[in-house]
Amino acid sequence: MVRLFHLLVFICAFGVTAQEDTHEEGMLEWVQKGDFYMEKGRLQLAVTEYEKALSAGAGSAPFLNRISALYMQTGQLPKALKTLRASLREEPGQLVLYSRIGEVHLAMGQLDSAIASVDYARKLVPDNSAVHSALAFLLLQAEQLVPAKAHLDTALSLDKDNPEAHRLLGFYNSQSDSVERAIYHYKKLAELVPGDVEGFNNIAFLHSQQQRYLPALEYYKKAQERASDPYISQAISDNMEAVRAIIDGKMRARFILVKTETAARDIHQRLNAGEDFNFLAQQFSLAPNAKDGGDLGFFGPGELLPAFEEAVVQLSVGGVSDVLSLSLGFVIIQRLN
Repeated sequence: MVRLFHLLVFICAFGVTAQEDTHEEGMLEWVQKGDFYMEKGRLQLAVTEYEKALSAGAGSAPFLNRISALYMQTGQLPKALKTLRASLREEPGQLVLYSRIGEVHLAMGQLDSAIASVDYARKLVPDNSAVHSALAFLLLQAEQLVPAKAHLDTALSLDKDNPEAHRLLGFYNSQSDSVERAIYHYKKLAELVPGDVEGFNNIAFLHSQQQRYLPALEYYKKAQERASDPYISQAISDNMEAVRAIIDGKMRARFILVKTETAARDIHQRLNAGEDFNFLAQQFSLAPNAKDGGDLGFFGPGELLPAFEEAVVQLSVGGVSDVLSLSLGFVIIQRLN
Protein backbone atom coordinates (compact mmCIF):
# COMPACT_ATOMS: atom_id res chain seq x y z
CA MET A 1 0.00 0.00 0.00
CA VAL A 2 2.79 2.39 0.88
CA ARG A 3 4.54 1.71 -2.42
CA LEU A 4 1.27 2.18 -4.28
CA PHE A 5 0.71 5.52 -2.50
CA HIS A 6 4.17 6.79 -3.47
CA LEU A 7 3.57 5.67 -7.04
CA LEU A 8 0.29 7.56 -7.20
CA VAL A 9 1.92 10.69 -5.76
CA PHE A 10 4.67 10.44 -8.36
CA ILE A 11 2.18 9.99 -11.18
CA CYS A 12 0.08 12.99 -10.00
CA ALA A 13 3.14 15.22 -9.59
CA PHE A 14 4.46 14.21 -12.98
CA GLY A 15 1.06 14.89 -14.54
CA VAL A 16 0.87 18.41 -13.06
CA THR A 17 4.43 19.19 -14.20
CA ALA A 18 3.67 17.93 -17.67
CA GLN A 19 0.55 20.08 -17.86
CA GLU A 20 2.50 23.15 -16.73
CA ASP A 21 5.20 22.49 -19.33
CA THR A 22 2.56 22.11 -22.06
CA HIS A 23 0.88 25.31 -20.87
CA GLU A 24 4.13 27.27 -20.98
CA GLU A 25 4.98 25.86 -24.41
CA GLY A 26 1.58 27.04 -25.66
CA MET A 27 2.17 30.55 -24.34
CA LEU A 28 5.63 30.65 -25.90
CA GLU A 29 4.21 29.51 -29.24
CA TRP A 30 1.56 32.26 -29.20
CA VAL A 31 4.14 34.91 -28.34
CA GLN A 32 6.45 33.69 -31.12
CA LYS A 33 3.57 33.78 -33.61
CA GLY A 34 2.75 37.29 -32.46
CA ASP A 35 6.37 38.34 -32.97
CA PHE A 36 6.32 36.83 -36.47
CA TYR A 37 3.13 38.68 -37.48
CA MET A 38 4.42 41.93 -35.99
CA GLU A 39 7.62 41.70 -38.06
CA LYS A 40 5.45 41.17 -41.17
CA GLY A 41 3.36 44.25 -40.34
CA ARG A 42 0.20 42.17 -39.79
CA LEU A 43 -0.61 43.92 -36.56
CA GLN A 44 -4.11 42.63 -35.89
CA LEU A 45 -2.98 39.02 -36.28
CA ALA A 46 -0.12 39.77 -33.88
CA VAL A 47 -2.62 41.17 -31.37
CA THR A 48 -4.74 38.00 -31.65
CA GLU A 49 -1.78 35.74 -30.85
CA TYR A 50 -0.54 37.95 -28.00
CA GLU A 51 -4.02 38.01 -26.49
CA LYS A 52 -4.06 34.20 -26.46
CA ALA A 53 -0.84 34.29 -24.44
CA LEU A 54 -2.26 37.04 -22.21
CA SER A 55 -5.39 34.98 -21.48
CA ALA A 56 -3.19 32.00 -20.69
CA GLY A 57 -1.34 33.98 -18.01
CA ALA A 58 1.53 35.77 -19.76
CA GLY A 59 2.01 38.95 -17.76
CA SER A 60 5.64 40.06 -17.55
CA ALA A 61 6.23 43.79 -17.87
CA PRO A 62 8.14 43.52 -21.20
CA PHE A 63 5.32 41.44 -22.69
CA LEU A 64 2.63 43.83 -21.44
CA ASN A 65 4.58 46.77 -22.84
CA ARG A 66 4.83 45.04 -26.20
CA ILE A 67 1.12 44.34 -26.49
CA SER A 68 0.21 47.83 -25.21
CA ALA A 69 2.28 49.35 -28.02
CA LEU A 70 0.37 47.20 -30.51
CA TYR A 71 -2.93 48.27 -28.99
CA MET A 72 -1.89 51.91 -29.50
CA GLN A 73 -0.88 51.24 -33.11
CA THR A 74 -4.19 49.55 -33.87
CA GLY A 75 -6.28 52.20 -32.10
CA GLN A 76 -7.40 49.98 -29.22
CA LEU A 77 -6.73 52.69 -26.66
CA PRO A 78 -8.69 51.42 -23.63
CA LYS A 79 -6.85 48.08 -23.89
CA ALA A 80 -3.53 49.94 -24.21
CA LEU A 81 -4.31 51.88 -21.03
CA LYS A 82 -5.26 48.70 -19.14
CA THR A 83 -2.08 46.82 -20.11
CA LEU A 84 0.19 49.79 -19.35
CA ARG A 85 -1.28 50.03 -15.87
CA ALA A 86 -0.87 46.26 -15.43
CA SER A 87 2.79 46.62 -16.46
CA LEU A 88 3.29 49.32 -13.85
CA ARG A 89 1.81 47.06 -11.20
CA GLU A 90 4.23 44.35 -12.33
CA GLU A 91 7.25 46.71 -12.29
CA PRO A 92 6.41 50.04 -10.59
CA GLY A 93 9.70 51.74 -11.48
CA GLN A 94 9.08 52.10 -15.24
CA LEU A 95 9.12 55.87 -15.51
CA VAL A 96 8.60 55.98 -19.28
CA LEU A 97 5.20 54.30 -18.91
CA TYR A 98 3.73 57.38 -17.27
CA SER A 99 4.44 59.32 -20.46
CA ARG A 100 2.93 56.51 -22.55
CA ILE A 101 -0.17 56.53 -20.37
CA GLY A 102 -0.30 60.28 -20.96
CA GLU A 103 -0.08 59.67 -24.72
CA VAL A 104 -3.01 57.26 -24.57
CA HIS A 105 -5.12 59.70 -22.56
CA LEU A 106 -4.24 62.43 -25.06
CA ALA A 107 -5.26 60.22 -28.00
CA MET A 108 -8.54 59.53 -26.19
CA GLY A 109 -9.15 63.27 -25.81
CA GLN A 110 -8.55 63.14 -22.05
CA LEU A 111 -6.03 65.97 -21.79
CA ASP A 112 -6.45 66.54 -18.04
CA SER A 113 -5.77 62.86 -17.34
CA ALA A 114 -2.71 62.97 -19.62
CA ILE A 115 -1.34 65.96 -17.71
CA ALA A 116 -2.03 64.27 -14.37
CA SER A 117 -0.17 61.11 -15.43
CA VAL A 118 2.98 62.92 -16.56
CA ASP A 119 2.85 65.30 -13.59
CA TYR A 120 2.85 62.24 -11.30
CA ALA A 121 6.06 61.10 -13.01
CA ARG A 122 7.51 64.58 -12.46
CA LYS A 123 6.82 64.29 -8.74
CA LEU A 124 8.60 60.94 -8.67
CA VAL A 125 11.71 62.31 -10.48
CA PRO A 126 11.69 66.12 -10.23
CA ASP A 127 15.21 66.37 -11.70
CA ASN A 128 14.41 64.57 -14.96
CA SER A 129 14.62 67.01 -17.89
CA ALA A 130 12.68 64.79 -20.31
CA VAL A 131 9.71 64.55 -17.94
CA HIS A 132 9.54 68.35 -17.64
CA SER A 133 9.53 68.77 -21.43
CA ALA A 134 6.88 66.03 -21.82
CA LEU A 135 4.69 67.81 -19.26
CA ALA A 136 5.27 71.15 -21.02
CA PHE A 137 4.08 69.64 -24.32
CA LEU A 138 0.76 68.65 -22.72
CA LEU A 139 0.39 72.01 -21.01
CA LEU A 140 0.88 73.74 -24.38
CA GLN A 141 -1.90 71.53 -25.76
CA ALA A 142 -4.08 72.78 -22.92
CA GLU A 143 -3.03 76.40 -23.68
CA GLN A 144 -1.56 76.70 -20.19
CA LEU A 145 1.33 78.77 -21.52
CA VAL A 146 2.82 80.12 -18.28
CA PRO A 147 3.35 76.74 -16.55
CA ALA A 148 4.44 75.23 -19.88
CA LYS A 149 7.16 77.86 -20.24
CA ALA A 150 8.25 77.31 -16.63
CA HIS A 151 8.68 73.57 -17.19
CA LEU A 152 10.59 74.15 -20.43
CA ASP A 153 12.98 76.50 -18.64
CA THR A 154 13.42 73.89 -15.92
CA ALA A 155 14.04 71.19 -18.54
CA LEU A 156 16.88 73.22 -20.06
CA SER A 157 18.34 74.09 -16.66
CA LEU A 158 18.58 70.34 -16.01
CA ASP A 159 19.85 69.50 -19.50
CA LYS A 160 20.80 72.32 -21.86
CA ASP A 161 20.92 69.82 -24.75
CA ASN A 162 17.35 68.55 -24.41
CA PRO A 163 16.18 68.70 -28.07
CA GLU A 164 12.48 68.42 -27.26
CA ALA A 165 12.70 71.41 -24.91
CA HIS A 166 14.34 73.48 -27.68
CA ARG A 167 11.68 72.31 -30.17
CA LEU A 168 8.85 73.33 -27.86
CA LEU A 169 10.48 76.64 -26.92
CA GLY A 170 10.80 77.36 -30.64
CA PHE A 171 7.07 76.80 -30.99
CA TYR A 172 6.25 78.78 -27.83
CA ASN A 173 8.29 81.80 -28.91
CA SER A 174 6.94 81.74 -32.48
CA GLN A 175 3.41 81.88 -31.06
CA SER A 176 4.29 84.75 -28.74
CA ASP A 177 5.91 86.80 -31.56
CA SER A 178 9.43 86.36 -30.16
CA VAL A 179 10.71 85.39 -33.59
CA GLU A 180 14.44 85.71 -32.89
CA ARG A 181 14.14 83.57 -29.75
CA ALA A 182 12.19 81.01 -31.75
CA ILE A 183 14.90 80.91 -34.42
CA TYR A 184 17.56 80.51 -31.72
CA HIS A 185 15.85 77.45 -30.26
CA TYR A 186 15.17 75.88 -33.66
CA LYS A 187 18.85 76.35 -34.53
CA LYS A 188 19.78 74.56 -31.32
CA LEU A 189 17.40 71.77 -32.30
CA ALA A 190 19.09 71.56 -35.72
CA GLU A 191 22.51 71.32 -34.05
CA LEU A 192 21.38 68.61 -31.63
CA VAL A 193 19.40 66.59 -34.20
CA PRO A 194 21.05 67.37 -37.58
CA GLY A 195 18.71 65.06 -39.49
CA ASP A 196 15.55 66.68 -38.14
CA VAL A 197 13.53 68.31 -40.94
CA GLU A 198 11.30 70.34 -38.63
CA GLY A 199 14.01 72.55 -37.18
CA PHE A 200 15.35 73.66 -40.58
CA ASN A 201 11.87 74.06 -42.05
CA ASN A 202 10.67 76.23 -39.17
CA ILE A 203 13.75 78.43 -39.33
CA ALA A 204 13.07 78.95 -43.04
CA PHE A 205 9.42 79.78 -42.39
CA LEU A 206 10.25 82.32 -39.68
CA HIS A 207 12.86 84.01 -41.90
CA SER A 208 10.31 84.29 -44.72
CA GLN A 209 7.77 85.79 -42.29
CA GLN A 210 10.36 88.46 -41.52
CA GLN A 211 10.89 89.00 -45.28
CA ARG A 212 14.44 87.64 -45.07
CA TYR A 213 14.05 85.60 -48.21
CA LEU A 214 17.62 84.53 -48.98
CA PRO A 215 18.22 82.85 -45.59
CA ALA A 216 14.70 81.40 -45.85
CA LEU A 217 15.64 79.79 -49.16
CA GLU A 218 18.91 78.49 -47.66
CA TYR A 219 17.14 76.75 -44.76
CA TYR A 220 14.37 75.38 -46.98
CA LYS A 221 17.10 73.73 -49.07
CA LYS A 222 18.61 72.19 -45.93
CA ALA A 223 15.18 70.94 -44.87
CA GLN A 224 14.55 69.39 -48.26
CA GLU A 225 17.91 67.60 -48.20
CA ARG A 226 16.75 65.87 -45.02
CA ALA A 227 13.17 65.11 -46.07
CA SER A 228 12.48 61.45 -46.79
CA ASP A 229 8.69 61.72 -46.96
CA PRO A 230 7.67 62.67 -50.55
CA TYR A 231 4.72 64.75 -49.32
CA ILE A 232 6.90 66.78 -46.98
CA SER A 233 9.49 67.20 -49.73
CA GLN A 234 6.81 68.50 -52.12
CA ALA A 235 5.50 70.94 -49.50
CA ILE A 236 9.02 72.29 -49.00
CA SER A 237 9.44 72.63 -52.79
CA ASP A 238 6.20 74.64 -52.92
CA ASN A 239 7.51 76.95 -50.18
CA MET A 240 10.81 77.38 -52.04
CA GLU A 241 8.91 78.26 -55.20
CA ALA A 242 6.92 80.86 -53.28
CA VAL A 243 10.09 82.44 -51.87
CA ARG A 244 11.78 82.51 -55.30
CA ALA A 245 8.67 84.13 -56.78
CA ILE A 246 8.80 86.86 -54.15
CA ILE A 247 12.50 87.41 -54.85
CA ASP A 248 11.68 87.68 -58.57
CA GLY A 249 8.88 90.18 -57.87
CA LYS A 250 6.07 87.82 -58.83
CA MET A 251 2.60 87.82 -57.31
CA ARG A 252 0.14 85.08 -56.49
CA ALA A 253 -3.62 85.31 -56.32
CA ARG A 254 -6.83 83.35 -56.67
CA PHE A 255 -10.20 84.39 -58.01
CA ILE A 256 -13.85 83.45 -58.40
CA LEU A 257 -15.50 84.02 -61.79
CA VAL A 258 -19.29 84.16 -62.22
CA LYS A 259 -21.66 85.39 -64.95
CA THR A 260 -23.77 87.93 -63.08
CA GLU A 261 -23.08 90.77 -60.68
CA THR A 262 -25.87 89.49 -58.41
CA ALA A 263 -24.12 86.14 -58.00
CA ALA A 264 -20.80 87.89 -57.40
CA ARG A 265 -22.32 90.17 -54.73
CA ASP A 266 -23.85 87.20 -52.95
CA ILE A 267 -20.48 85.38 -52.87
CA HIS A 268 -18.75 88.56 -51.70
CA GLN A 269 -21.16 88.82 -48.76
CA ARG A 270 -20.45 85.22 -47.83
CA LEU A 271 -16.70 85.89 -47.90
CA ASN A 272 -17.20 88.91 -45.64
CA ALA A 273 -19.16 86.67 -43.27
CA GLY A 274 -16.11 84.42 -42.94
CA GLU A 275 -16.75 81.62 -45.43
CA ASP A 276 -13.74 79.95 -47.04
CA PHE A 277 -12.56 81.40 -50.38
CA ASN A 278 -11.22 78.05 -51.57
CA PHE A 279 -14.55 76.30 -50.90
CA LEU A 280 -16.65 79.01 -52.58
CA ALA A 281 -14.37 79.02 -55.64
CA GLN A 282 -14.74 75.25 -56.00
CA GLN A 283 -18.52 75.53 -55.65
CA PHE A 284 -19.33 78.55 -57.84
CA SER A 285 -16.41 79.66 -60.03
CA LEU A 286 -16.76 79.13 -63.78
CA ALA A 287 -13.01 79.35 -64.37
CA PRO A 288 -11.00 76.23 -65.35
CA ASN A 289 -9.02 76.45 -62.09
CA ALA A 290 -12.13 76.24 -59.88
CA LYS A 291 -11.06 72.77 -58.68
CA ASP A 292 -7.86 74.38 -57.35
CA GLY A 293 -9.81 76.96 -55.39
CA GLY A 294 -9.24 79.56 -58.10
CA ASP A 295 -5.47 79.59 -57.56
CA LEU A 296 -3.60 81.26 -60.45
CA GLY A 297 -0.15 80.35 -59.20
CA PHE A 298 2.63 82.92 -59.59
CA PHE A 299 2.63 85.58 -62.28
CA GLY A 300 4.75 88.58 -63.19
CA PRO A 301 3.91 92.01 -64.60
CA GLY A 302 2.16 91.89 -67.97
CA GLU A 303 1.16 88.23 -67.79
CA LEU A 304 -2.52 88.86 -66.96
CA LEU A 305 -5.18 91.47 -67.77
CA PRO A 306 -4.01 94.92 -66.64
CA ALA A 307 -7.16 95.54 -64.60
CA PHE A 308 -6.70 92.20 -62.84
CA GLU A 309 -3.03 92.86 -62.03
CA GLU A 310 -3.81 96.37 -60.81
CA ALA A 311 -6.46 94.99 -58.45
CA VAL A 312 -3.97 92.46 -57.04
CA VAL A 313 -1.28 95.12 -56.49
CA GLN A 314 -3.72 97.27 -54.51
CA LEU A 315 -4.59 94.42 -52.13
CA SER A 316 -2.68 93.50 -48.99
CA VAL A 317 -1.75 89.82 -48.51
CA GLY A 318 -4.93 87.91 -47.74
CA GLY A 319 -7.06 90.85 -48.82
CA VAL A 320 -10.18 90.34 -50.95
CA SER A 321 -11.19 92.73 -53.73
CA ASP A 322 -14.61 94.18 -54.36
CA VAL A 323 -16.60 92.71 -57.25
CA LEU A 324 -14.82 93.57 -60.52
CA SER A 325 -16.39 93.62 -63.96
CA LEU A 326 -13.98 92.26 -66.57
CA SER A 327 -14.40 91.01 -70.12
CA LEU A 328 -14.54 87.44 -68.75
CA GLY A 329 -17.41 88.19 -66.36
CA PHE A 330 -17.58 89.28 -62.73
CA VAL A 331 -14.65 88.35 -60.51
CA ILE A 332 -13.58 88.50 -56.88
CA ILE A 333 -9.83 88.32 -56.21
CA GLN A 334 -7.78 87.38 -53.17
CA ARG A 335 -4.06 88.14 -52.99
CA LEU A 336 -1.95 85.25 -51.64
CA ASN A 337 1.56 86.70 -51.35
